[in-house]
Amino acid sequence: MRQKELDEVLDCFENERTLFYYFKGRYCLSLLDWYMTKIKKQSLSIGQLNKGDLKSFICKPVIKDIIKNCGDGFLTKERMQAFWPSDFLTFTLTLDRWGEGDRGYDQTSRNQQNLVLQVNFNNKHTTEYQRLLKPDDHYGPFEYWCHPVRQDAKKTMSWIRIDFDFSTNEALIEEIQSDWIKQASGGLVRVKKRLSQQKALKPGDIVYGIHCEYKDFEYYVDKVLKPYQKLWAEASMLAAIQFIRDELGISTIYYHSFSTGHKLKKVYGLPPKSMYKQLPKQFGFKLTKEAPEFLARDKQAKRYLKAIKHPQWYRMAL
Repeated sequence: MRQKELDEVLDCFENERTLFYYFKGRYCLSLLDWYMTKIKKQSLSIGQLNKGDLKSFICKPVIKDIIKNCGDGFLTKERMQAFWPSDFLTFTLTLDRWGEGDRGYDQTSRNQQNLVLQVNFNNKHTTEYQRLLKPDDHYGPFEYWCHPVRQDAKKTMSWIRIDFDFSTNEALIEEIQSDWIKQASGGLVRVKKRLSQQKALKPGDIVYGIHCEYKDFEYYVDKVLKPYQKLWAEASMLAAIQFIRDELGISTIYYHSFSTGHKLKKVYGLPPKSMYKQLPKQFGFKLTKEAPEFLARDKQAKRYLKAIKHPQWYRMAL
């Protein structure tokens, strides 16, 4: 969006910190809750859950755990909202901006800026990370300040870049990414390989910026970070959809398909295909040939789109 519009949005949320909780499959509860709101219902029968697009939810463990106690055969909003497992992750959400209006460098669909939603680790994680890995101050080995991450004591697990237009009631999720998860996991692999060849080395000799023993690095990645490794993508997607729906008030959400997004944003290298195939399908996005209206009417973006054969997007209407 244009800088002035983005300034206004960021001013509304200036210095605001939002807590966000996630457990495996929570997105199913949110999507079903929003669906009930859309059709103005407080419940769905088990029979309704077994039909059409809703059928994919009934087999999820989180839904099974709830409906096994629904003796009357109805999944209600109240029962979903009351469900809360003991094992969950806590994050803080903050906002930032991305882009200088240069599509080629920014990897944006328009030559405009993106809103950034940052999903940040909580203090418990960061304390363990510092205790075990003994990183250098501030700038850690698993983050890049050239990306839209926090540059203070908070550590950003992932970020979501979003373009939107209030006049068309549309938002486009441009990218969901995590340097932290990728770099920490990859770093342990590199350390294991090098230590098998040169046992006298320390993890910090291979991964710059940490000062720890191998056992502490391994414990951090395999124990402390493991829950985040499993859930970061779906947690980030839900955080984005929830923010777009509840805070921006936008009900039509688009997400790039792998091929169209790669070409339109001029992405160098190949991002993980699962992020552009498996993840949107998991959330119930539907493929469409229709571009977001605000993108289709943008003069420059329209020209880029014409150069792409059979462009496709994922679309969700809440």
